[in-house]
Amino acid sequence: MPICQITTNVQLSDDKALSFKVSETIAELLSRPLGHVMTMITYNSSLTFGGTGKPAVFVYLGSAGSVGGKKNKSIVAGITELLASELDIDPNRINIRIEEIDISQLGLGGKTFV
Repeated sequence: MPICQITTNVQLSDDKALSFKVSETIAELLSRPLGHVMTMITYNSSLTFGGTGKPAVFVYLGSAGSVGGKKNKSIVAGITELLASELDIDPNRINIRIEEIDISQLGLGGKTFV
């Protein structure tokens, strides 16, 4: 169950459309069903990176499985490519944190997965 949280200081004209594109990309990169992917995008005008307020993005991607080690290279590349293109920002201003989540730490529908 991948969870992707994106925070950016770039004002979006259609955050829902971008959220759908991100969800599709995450599902593809992690080989997970689209129905298991949760994505949220937050606009935060106070986001800074490298001491400036220039356009930037922070991405948190947590998943129980399908991340870690060499897999992260293609995941980071895919997310960066999508966001740099969609938001028209320098790829070096996109910071990504990937975390492997223990399945026992996730719940859905009032129940944990373990």
